[in-house]
Amino acid sequence: MNIKRMLFLLPFLFATYSNAIAGFDRWTAEVEENPFSKGLSVTVSNMSTIRSGILIMCDSSKPGVLVRAVPGFAYTDVLSLVSPNMQFAIDGDLLLSQTGETGSVGDNLAVAQVQLTTANSRRFVDAFMKAGRQIAVQDGISDRPHLMNARGSTKTGKILDACLRMQAPGS
Repeated sequence: MNIKRMLFLLPFLFATYSNAIAGFDRWTAEVEENPFSKGLSVTVSNMSTIRSGILIMCDSSKPGVLVRAVPGFAYTDVLSLVSPNMQFAIDGDLLLSQTGETGSVGDNLAVAQVQLTTANSRRFVDAFMKAGRQIAVQDGISDRPHLMNARGSTKTGKILDACLRMQAPGS
């Protein structure tokens, strides 16, 4: 392969590689119009691996945000008996905790999730936008917390904030 052709292909190879790692070890957001709720659906994610990570979901037509932790192991029926106490820490400070529920997603992967109250959603999103180093989630079903760097949290936090502001007041 000659040098000119290789230099021509290099930007395409880089673009392909960078798209392949998008969403890993950084916070990314996806915004879509939801034809069923007539609102905007926002999904913010930080994937540790292909099978594990954190998802934060906001629908402008419903109150609060849903935080879903996928630890990467298979779901078993014994998890249905667990009501996980999910805890959230930002930059080393415990922010809040709330009891959630367990279930499965995808190819039978275990999940712990919590629909944060409106007040807790506001506290979480405000702190999330200001995170400087780390966002940590203890899902209540794993032996260790999800420890993620704050890269991308300011930008994606502003998107979550906009979604919360669109929700009906007092909901």
